Amino acid sequence: MARQFAHEGARRLVAPPDGTPPLVFFSQVAWDTVWQRPQEQALGLAEHRPVLFVSPVQLHEWTERLSTSWEFCRTLCDGRLVVLSPLVFSGEYRARPIRRLNAWLLRRLLSPLRGRGVTFLANTPFCWHLVSWLRPGRVVYDLIDDFCAFEWAPPEGRALERKLLRRADLVLAGTGALQRGYRRSFPGLEFLPSGVQFERLTTPAPEPDDLARLPRPRLLYVGTMNDRLDGRLFRDLGRAFPQGSIVMVGPRHETFRPPPLPPNVHHLGLKPHTALPGYYQHCDLGLMPFADSPAARAINPVKTLEYLACGLPVISTPIPDVVEYYEGVVSAMPPEKWVEEARRLLATDGEEERVRRREFARGRSWDRLVNRMEEMLARIEKDNP
Repeated sequence: MARQFAHEGARRLVAPPDGTPPLVFFSQVAWDTVWQRPQEQALGLAEHRPVLFVSPVQLHEWTERLSTSWEFCRTLCDGRLVVLSPLVFSGEYRARPIRRLNAWLLRRLLSPLRGRGVTFLANTPFCWHLVSWLRPGRVVYDLIDDFCAFEWAPPEGRALERKLLRRADLVLAGTGALQRGYRRSFPGLEFLPSGVQFERLTTPAPEPDDLARLPRPRLLYVGTMNDRLDGRLFRDLGRAFPQGSIVMVGPRHETFRPPPLPPNVHHLGLKPHTALPGYYQHCDLGLMPFADSPAARAINPVKTLEYLACGLPVISTPIPDVVEYYEGVVSAMPPEKWVEEARRLLATDGEEERVRRREFARGRSWDRLVNRMEEMLARIEKDNP
């Protein structure tokens, strides 16, 4: 039954009523996890064309975090966006037999699309098996992260990425660091920075119950907790602000191994995207405690603009994109200076500074990214009918 449902969704997209070429969007980021660039792209592009968003969920993710929000298949945007979240076996990045089994499951689900000349957009190289099997008409690679540098990446990740780069008709980068790093492999690569839903984030929201019980000042981190973070900074801030609260909102992966944390460091778990404004608006400082690692140095965090849209002062470790693109609105400091800088930001924050941060974020909408992407998709579809 589930396979029939997926097939029906795929068929509707293969032959849409208005003839617009459909887009198959394969995402490393699952729909129901931390809301970021892929979900915004899918919603925005669905205003222009039918989109099938495919984001497999490994069984351990479903049991640990997503069982209450997970749906196998859902239809959004008046039927122009179909989100397919099939469950697959855990451990596929560590065991080749599991990868092969999961690949077989995904091929069965997507078989109506094979050889139909669709446009295929991927933000991960680990779906190369689908690209080579589906035989899409056009291939787009959106570099949102250096996934091959992650601790959990499969050993053949770089080889898969080279194949995807050779096949791609268009390569985009979500960070300046990735653009610089991949320009030699794909000279035409374009940097498309992420955006922010300014009005949604700044509409007054009630204080969440689990946040209201925590004393201020509240130092907030929103995002995934994994090996890209420096867990020592949570410990140091907790010790430095014993009367305050260090708040973590988002899923916690097994690769996040901080030292023992003080009792005023609170992990509130993964929250629905619609609930996040309440956390941003009722905290005092935004945190981006990234470790000095290849995976972390390649990012341009979506949360930066979300913090700024809500007027929060922000402190980050000096990852390249933050230093280059947020000078003057984000404090980029090495770990040994974090406590001192956090104290300074909390002591000097005022309405004038908050207004300046909000204005910086106001004009950086997701619409700008989506419209530019749609222009480029239309161009490669015209050149490769």
